[in-house]
Amino acid sequence: MKEVNIDRIKLARESRGLSQTALAKQMKTASQVLLSKIEKGLSNVTDNVLDELCLILNYPKEFFYKEHDIYPLKHFYFRKNLGISVLKSRELEAEINKYSSNFIDLLDAVDIDTQIPYIDIEEQGLTPESLAIQIRELFNIPKGPIRDIVKTIEKRGVIIHIVDFPKDIKISGVSFITTIGTPFILINKNISNSRKRFTLAHELGHLIMHFKTGIISEDRDIEKEADRFASNFLVPSNEVRNDLFKLTEEKLGYLKQYWLVSMQALLYKAKDLGTISQDQHKRWSIKFSKNGWKTIEPLESTLELTTPKLLERMIKIHLDDLEYSTTELANLFGLSLPEFEQKYLKPFDGFELYLSEKNKIRRLKIKIN
Repeated sequence: MKEVNIDRIKLARESRGLSQTALAKQMKTASQVLLSKIEKGLSNVTDNVLDELCLILNYPKEFFYKEHDIYPLKHFYFRKNLGISVLKSRELEAEINKYSSNFIDLLDAVDIDTQIPYIDIEEQGLTPESLAIQIRELFNIPKGPIRDIVKTIEKRGVIIHIVDFPKDIKISGVSFITTIGTPFILINKNISNSRKRFTLAHELGHLIMHFKTGIISEDRDIEKEADRFASNFLVPSNEVRNDLFKLTEEKLGYLKQYWLVSMQALLYKAKDLGTISQDQHKRWSIKFSKNGWKTIEPLESTLELTTPKLLERMIKIHLDDLEYSTTELANLFGLSLPEFEQKYLKPFDGFELYLSEKNKIRRLKIKIN
């Protein structure tokens, strides 16, 4: 008989944005006193309580039987401006843990060759900028812009997934390395493509510099380090410096379209390289605020981002080679079918047509047999 993983009860509750008090108010089979004891492992979960938890929290029973470890938010790196309540931060933590456990489910049957280095920049005497250039060389990236940042990172065995985070959780991206050593990056669907590109490079910097280097001194600003890495990874200073003098709106627009990064990122780089003064940068910042460009920049529609393929291939291997149905795969993940489809099928272009054709073939096979 399967045993309920009590940690998954708290995970399920927090992933739905509910406090223990709020959940208990909706339950008929358990008071908050009992619910508290259940979550602490001091009381057993009866069948009636489990059935009601499944109903209220909209999870199948399989969700509560899964044995994956659950990590606190501090174990993840993310480009963010959180400013959210404790309850919302727990909701975010729960969502990231759910994605992590689902990726591990897929990786049980799929091997991924991860080829990114883990480097202690203090030990190696490197700056984030110099490391970024070394990584460009390691990845065989030619001079100039990185045309397909998604493909560049996925080729190194990093899972990328575009996620529809709640709009009140102001997070651009998250990175983590699973317990079996596979790195992943989650990117917020609701940010601009220029910000998605920078966030991918930022999170790659975290993966390389900060995950496997032991204890990192509190004196180091790891978010700033990841920003510096991303800036030089996407736009090497020695290649762009001469173009960052005498900036105009037209010139910024041209550079944005060429380097595929935001105008604001280019202005920060110009300030850091000393090609514009602090006062000039301040005047640009005021102009961007006045025109609403800090939210939506000009020419943003010209920047495209390819759909990640690695996770899509992993799912298709389960559906094709391992002959899972979508319902069976949803059960493997411990999700309802609608939530599974929302999280893992709809983000991929053409997946609904693929499943439709696949179901036609299945029906034909059944008819023939």
